[in-house]
Amino acid sequence: MDNDRKITWLTSFSHFITHGYMTLLPAVLVVIAGEQSLSLLHLGIIANVGYFLYGIGSFPAGWLADRFGSKLLLTVGIFGMSIASILVGFSFSMPAFAVAYALLGAFASIHHPAGLALVARRVTVKGKCLGIHGVLGNVGLTTAPLFASLCVLLFGSWRAAYIVCGLGGLLLGMVFQMSRIEGEPDFSLSSLKRLNRPYSASGPVPAAPEPVQPVPLVIPVALLLLFVDSILSGFIFRGSLTFFPALLQREVLFITNHETPVVMAGFVTTAVLSLGVIGSFFGGYLNDKMKTPELLPIIIFTIVTPTLYFLSRLSDFRLLAAGCLFSLVYYAWQPSQNYLIVQHTRRASHGFGFGINFFLIFGIGSIATAVGGYMSDQYGVDRFYGLMAIVSGAALVCSITTMTVRNRQIRLPWRVGRTG
Repeated sequence: MDNDRKITWLTSFSHFITHGYMTLLPAVLVVIAGEQSLSLLHLGIIANVGYFLYGIGSFPAGWLADRFGSKLLLTVGIFGMSIASILVGFSFSMPAFAVAYALLGAFASIHHPAGLALVARRVTVKGKCLGIHGVLGNVGLTTAPLFASLCVLLFGSWRAAYIVCGLGGLLLGMVFQMSRIEGEPDFSLSSLKRLNRPYSASGPVPAAPEPVQPVPLVIPVALLLLFVDSILSGFIFRGSLTFFPALLQREVLFITNHETPVVMAGFVTTAVLSLGVIGSFFGGYLNDKMKTPELLPIIIFTIVTPTLYFLSRLSDFRLLAAGCLFSLVYYAWQPSQNYLIVQHTRRASHGFGFGINFFLIFGIGSIATAVGGYMSDQYGVDRFYGLMAIVSGAALVCSITTMTVRNRQIRLPWRVGRTG
């Protein structure tokens, strides 16, 4: 297998399993709450810590990938997620569950900066690779609730989902370890001794730095607004993923009355979220076709805002129809956001821009789990969807503002150094 194909499939399956691990919890949230005698608020706070680490870990993960190699770090991440998942499955107290889930979030944070850096450095035909990478990530995201529900049905326990996924992750980790990628160091115990000898993605590390030329610090206004959108959309992303199964169990009669409502809610959640694969594909496709790509987020949030409101008000099959529309449209936002960040950052700053973006989406946006847990306990999960409609409205206003100021920049009064 050539280098491009090898990297494509390795990073894509890493993306698949990363999103899978982080989406198991919503399908078994109610079961865990009952077994551990926890409120949704307490579980939401535990999940919030894991999701926050999932986001903030992208900063050190990106730096470590640049310093020691992306393939090495991805291998560490997969083994770490797998072991943490098994620990979640064997946690029989709330503190043990909280620590294990925090570890899962921390190791999951490695994939996005390290995986995308590996593609950027080593793959010749990047577009096709990123397309497969995105599709498998969405497949992992949509099939995890189904898998968790099947484990509850077959084994009678939510723990089986985490243990089985952990064992599967160990197998993928071994595949990573045995695979060789040209120019990328492999993980080994001896590699730990080389931590003081940084790896260079472009060749030998220069003995002395190149001359530094001061350049003015210019920040596009649109980029700052895109980062605000990242926080708002991250809230919607995490909130809708975490609490959709709970909404179905409460508001859809045939699920509520089913003998195993958790299993049925997982099946239906998978079916609804699977439409996001289509949305993600068309989001990337439309970006290449639109003369003003800043229009696409406006269109997305114009549809998503009332849809979230209807999700808070409807029930039964009308709720399912609204959920399908939400998944079909909302998941076009991520490729659109990635495209716009590339447009509004310098080539040398793409990695840093994506690092901030993932932190804001997965880290700051993760507060939705704690907020959603509190509102679900106190007022009902439907009220939380009403709050997400308001957040989506704010994202719409932010997207409109982004388009109107897309050519404006902030020039700061100091200068920064740049090599070369």
